[in-house]
Amino acid sequence: MKAVRVLHRIFAFLIVPVLGYLLGATIFNYFSDKVETENLSDASHIIVATSCDRHGPVTLRGFGWVYECSATVTNKVNGNVVTTTARGFLRPDLIGKQVAGEGFNRGDLYPVRPYAGWGMVLLLPFGVLWFYVYIAIAWRLLPERRKPRPRPVRYQRPDNMTKPDRTVRVFTQYPRGWLMFFFLLLGCIGVFVYTSSAFQGDTVTTGMTIASWTAVALVLTDFGFRLFRTPMIAISPDGLQWHGAHLGWAEIQEVRLTRSQVLIIQPRNGDAVKIGSFGTTEATRIHVAMGHFSQATYAREGTSRT
Repeated sequence: MKAVRVLHRIFAFLIVPVLGYLLGATIFNYFSDKVETENLSDASHIIVATSCDRHGPVTLRGFGWVYECSATVTNKVNGNVVTTTARGFLRPDLIGKQVAGEGFNRGDLYPVRPYAGWGMVLLLPFGVLWFYVYIAIAWRLLPERRKPRPRPVRYQRPDNMTKPDRTVRVFTQYPRGWLMFFFLLLGCIGVFVYTSSAFQGDTVTTGMTIASWTAVALVLTDFGFRLFRTPMIAISPDGLQWHGAHLGWAEIQEVRLTRSQVLIIQPRNGDAVKIGSFGTTEATRIHVAMGHFSQATYAREGTSRT
């Protein structure tokens, strides 16, 4: 049993992280290593591989064979030609072919990578998925004292001087909040990858930039709207409270919960207040709480209670 637990620890804390890194590196480098060999007009350098040596099948760049190639690099501005070694993006099938390069500074060779952005886009969902897989595998190895335990419910004597809080607070729930967070991260990656190359004649890059900024703006707008305008109501024996406003039952003439799950509060003095709409579950909680605490006229979808 102890040996099984030791193997579980090795698998969870050594093999799983390393495997996740290798798979992530494989996804990213698969797209990053695709180079431009047709449109060379905007390239500052021309790279031509002359020979290649194979490494792998597992390297720091992930799974698969990686080639280290000797290549000649021609500067299109001054015509200088140098010989260097590049690893990753050059392959034997590219020997003799011209590859577009972006620069050749301090011995570092940078090719034009037209598909590198897709590697970043696919790497995000893979990272989220692998994180959940890692938590599922490693959770059972956590010490019991670190796992949340249910707190015991303390009995309160009837004559206790501390008055229990019987307030029922209802907020509209957004079950797809994690999905909005995913789109925010996806938009931020798109902004980071594509913005610098936008509006330079590349329609795809410009479109991806606009879509990324739009996604970020929409998610932030939705978050702000939820933060300040999320339907909320607190129902207690003393009255109703919502977003800083409070009315005692003596100040409320009528409360109605419509078929569209909108709560309408009519004070004895002033205009009616509309809160909502709520979801079906939240509306049911409001209906039950009003049945317990309401001292004003209350109605829901034609069923009234005074």
